[in-house]
Amino acid sequence: MTVSTGASIAKAIGQFSDPYERQARLYPALLALSPVIVLVFSLYSEKLGVLSTLVSALIVCGLLYLLADFARRGGKAKEPALWKKWGGMPSTQVLRHRENTTFDVTSLQRYHAILAKKMGARFPNAGEEAADPQAADALYTSAGNMLRNATRDTKQFGLLYKDNISYGFRRNAFGLRRIAISLCLGSLVWVGVRHGLNSWVTRFQAAATPESLLNGGELTSVAVSLAMLFLWLRYFTEQSVREAAFSYARTLVLTCEAWAPKPRAARATAEKTA
Repeated sequence: MTVSTGASIAKAIGQFSDPYERQARLYPALLALSPVIVLVFSLYSEKLGVLSTLVSALIVCGLLYLLADFARRGGKAKEPALWKKWGGMPSTQVLRHRENTTFDVTSLQRYHAILAKKMGARFPNAGEEAADPQAADALYTSAGNMLRNATRDTKQFGLLYKDNISYGFRRNAFGLRRIAISLCLGSLVWVGVRHGLNSWVTRFQAAATPESLLNGGELTSVAVSLAMLFLWLRYFTEQSVREAAFSYARTLVLTCEAWAPKPRAARATAEKTA
């Protein structure tokens, strides 16, 4: 990679001042493209010339923004199917009485009471929820929407913001998973066929060690492609998205504690101090 191209990439990434935009949208796209980027610059760096300048211009003109938007759209496209498979939106599920493994009964009742007071709506008990689960879910979904709108201050709700970034990163990466795996495999195949399959006969005959079968650039490209392939297959899975989604949903509900009334003793102490 030339100095000018590297500087252009660093400058363009720096323009993503919003951590969510940068970490949840841009990084998944860059990870997906990393095998191809490494392949091009490790095998063809001496031949890039004008192409390197063109790449720099494209990056400055918004290529990274396009990649970030593509990653977001890929992740959002996967979301409805995932929620349906899981049994509903995570922030709705964690407010249900039924099959709730996120909160204990006492805590859930407390959060329902806080949200009911804030919304001016009565939350159903377990029996009422079982009798009309759709109506209950509609109320829980509304509560989740209200919490999201009330917690947009990223400084006040820093933990929630971090959980949101983690979920966005995993969701968007999962949305690019098939494309990313294809790029990893394509990079490996290209290293193998770019000089023709017959060239491998000569290489095997001349190689003194297994490492000498590949030159430095090829070894770098193969290593990165294999590492990224392992990452996409083992880490960026539906389960990893689910874990992040329910972690975010749990933290979202916990933010309602900010609306809980202060205990009388604490209130009296605060009044005396004032």
